[in-house]
Amino acid sequence: MRRLPSLVLTVAALLLIPVLASAMGSRERAIASSSSLSSRKTIAPVHHELLFVMVPKGIHPYFIPVYEGFKAAARHFGVQVEMDAPPTFNVSLQAKVIEDLIARGVNGIAISADDDAGLVSVVHQAVQAGIKVITFDAPAPSTEALTYIGTDNRAAGYESGKWMARAMDYHGKVAILQGGLEATNLNLRTEGFKEALARVAPAIQVVAVIDEKGDFSTSVIKTEELLADTPDLRGIFSVSAEGAPAAATVVRQEGRKGQVVIAGFDDLPDTISGIRDGTISFCVVQNTYAMGWLSVERLLDAVDGRPIPRFIDTGVVFVDKSNVETYTQKMRKEPVGLR
Repeated sequence: MRRLPSLVLTVAALLLIPVLASAMGSRERAIASSSSLSSRKTIAPVHHELLFVMVPKGIHPYFIPVYEGFKAAARHFGVQVEMDAPPTFNVSLQAKVIEDLIARGVNGIAISADDDAGLVSVVHQAVQAGIKVITFDAPAPSTEALTYIGTDNRAAGYESGKWMARAMDYHGKVAILQGGLEATNLNLRTEGFKEALARVAPAIQVVAVIDEKGDFSTSVIKTEELLADTPDLRGIFSVSAEGAPAAATVVRQEGRKGQVVIAGFDDLPDTISGIRDGTISFCVVQNTYAMGWLSVERLLDAVDGRPIPRFIDTGVVFVDKSNVETYTQKMRKEPVGLR
């Protein structure tokens, strides 16, 4: 598979912005106060000379709303942005993408880290080259990245365990699907999930943590094997986006809807469909749009020499049948005014 071509977004300033920027100074921003975060209005200068690049773990539909937020913030602040993703979830391929960006001399890189230790060297090279580096979605705490913007993964995993325990009536066997065993964010979710089950539902047994490589087809195959090997399995929880809809596909095909509790992270369309038809119990929705928007804000702060917090929690929403038709109203608001 060829690597995804860079998607280039050149953001042109509105006619009034240069006038406002000239009157206010190139680094000044006025933020109107408001009790509603989404209603705040920011007058931002144009930074046409800056290029920020988002580097996901790989090509995956999960990252589409992240890039939408990235592009929207770019339009708002007047910067250029691109997305450059390796073709598969592979830390060596991701490091190569970053090396290419260092050679190009981009101004900032936002990374969803496929592996923490595997990116230490290349992030150091980027920092030495004067490039501002942050992480989103998946942290790389051993690197020199300035911040992590995303979910508190251990806490979200823990709360997921409590939800899963209730859905399983606090007993039975459960398996965990995980899209890569090296990703820090996924490991934290799994750890939190197990911790919650051990505390609130000791009668639930975790029978396996299965690596499905972040791939839907592999998740289907692994679920088929899992159900064949463990016919009395009562639950499947996925800490990755593709796992729950893949498991739901298998459960429907095998006529086991209602016999196996399925849940997982993220709101891919097939996951939401599964919640609507009752095949999937619930999902954990991350604020992916905010991850993208805030990545641009924090990269601008880094360029401007402003202090940046080490961790920015973008929050999650648990979605089941009770709120599946309304949750997006909360999750798709632009976090304008945080800068």
